[in-house]
Amino acid sequence: MRLFLILAFCLLPSSLLAQQWCPSNDADHHDAIVKITGNNGWSGSGTVVEFIKDSEENSDYYIGLIITASHVIESSDILFKVQFNNGCITDGGKVVKKNFFELDGFNDIGVVRALIPDSVKPMEISEEKPECGTEVELAGFGATQFRHWLAPYCGTVHNQDGLIVFSWAIQGDSGGPVIHKGKVIGVICFGTSIKKYGDTSRMIVGPVYGTSVSRIVKFIKEYKANETS
Repeated sequence: MRLFLILAFCLLPSSLLAQQWCPSNDADHHDAIVKITGNNGWSGSGTVVEFIKDSEENSDYYIGLIITASHVIESSDILFKVQFNNGCITDGGKVVKKNFFELDGFNDIGVVRALIPDSVKPMEISEEKPECGTEVELAGFGATQFRHWLAPYCGTVHNQDGLIVFSWAIQGDSGGPVIHKGKVIGVICFGTSIKKYGDTSRMIVGPVYGTSVSRIVKFIKEYKANETS
């Protein structure tokens, strides 16, 4: 049955694809979702997931960690501008982890250390995997402005630790969260190109494949322990 559903999804006529996002309700955890833009011009989405320490230079900010897709980062030398949904923008975000994903598409996750406004509460990470058919939430900045929507979770590839969601994303949503019960369980990574989004050069892709946060949980715990010891 699962194989049939995947085939049915892929065989839908292109005229029915790509425009059918079902918006989710506004929620407090959306404040943690950000747009990141590197000084190389590449941009994507991400999620604030960890408080590290208060900023000594900026009293209304703290140092925190943002997870995103590794392919958004390009190189560990990139510095990032972070745009928040409250209108704040901070500069100088540094890459602290970039997983190697070229041989494993489900390892496409990385971490950026950045300056975060005190008003932004990190979204909690969860390694819980939903049952197939469970509705999950996705979010990102692929449509230029922030959007969030619902779609059914359909498991992972056999013998691999990843996420597959029956939905469509836009280039620029990469790195945005896959959310279950208000917690981030993975990041949006890739999909098969379907068509261009409107009159832009960005592609709509589907279904949505994501990397599980399990690929980064140990690093985040160790990094925070080292920074606060």
